[in-house]
Amino acid sequence: MKKMVLFALLAMSLYGAAYQVGQSVAPLELQDQFGKRHSLKVMPHTLIMAFEKGTGATVNEYLSTQEKGYLAKNNAAFIADISQMPNFITQAFALPKMRKYSHEVLLIQDEELGLKFPAQEEKITVMTFQGSVLLAIQYVTTPAEIKQAIEK
Repeated sequence: MKKMVLFALLAMSLYGAAYQVGQSVAPLELQDQFGKRHSLKVMPHTLIMAFEKGTGATVNEYLSTQEKGYLAKNNAAFIADISQMPNFITQAFALPKMRKYSHEVLLIQDEELGLKFPAQEEKITVMTFQGSVLLAIQYVTTPAEIKQAIEK
């Protein structure tokens, strides 16, 4: 895991640093777990991001206990960066599992795009936006913290 973080830091230095507070985030074109394209021209108020299997599982477990439409109701979105996952694993195991969720999971499948977002090892990234301007970044680990971040 530490090698992956080291690689990510090295790659960020080559491709540019991750978004920082005060920066405007470029519009995103992402697919969800069903292959449907989504265009985020303006960021939702809260963006929850997972970069590892464990953090993704924590977010999915929490969201699976919420009513349908919970993310939309709270002007939030969940993005999972699966760009490091081998394609076979993605197609054979990850996507079929994700398709069982009632909530939407937007997917980053491009490694360069994933590196544009701030991350910490074993943490869930929560970003708060006004329009497309990044207002705040926090890192959380528990379902209670996810709930607080989404519902504030």
